[in-house]
Amino acid sequence: MRKIILILIFSLLLGCISEENSIETPKEKTSIAWVYNIEEAEGIAKEENKLIFIDFNADNCGWCRKLEEITYREENVIKLVNENFVPVYFDLDIEANKEIYIQKYHKYIQGYLPTILILDKEGKPLYRITGYKTDEQLIELLNKVLLEV
Repeated sequence: MRKIILILIFSLLLGCISEENSIETPKEKTSIAWVYNIEEAEGIAKEENKLIFIDFNADNCGWCRKLEEITYREENVIKLVNENFVPVYFDLDIEANKEIYIQKYHKYIQGYLPTILILDKEGKPLYRITGYKTDEQLIELLNKVLLEV
């Protein structure tokens, strides 16, 4: 009987601990608040006086997937991007995006993925970050951008 009571108490404590941990990390704070339309991002950037952060990627880009699965899931990256930029997820596999890419951004990307392009609030390109970056590398580069503008 004593063992059963101890097991029940232990189970209850574990349940409380698990519940408490789920409360500490609300879902809305655990991902980058992507916008999927550049015109919409420009409107938000003007309204909130922020820079635009465009992540150019494609499904067949392994380094793009790594950036998404590792770097973009780090809490410090999420916080820095969401607080200081209007983040745009620009999927080059979408037909409508291919035309926009060719007309506006091809000369800045030059076919190299992943590429992050930082624009001012008017949509003028300011900085380019190419290749996979760890969370520490990306944070350092973005902080430099923020200091220079």
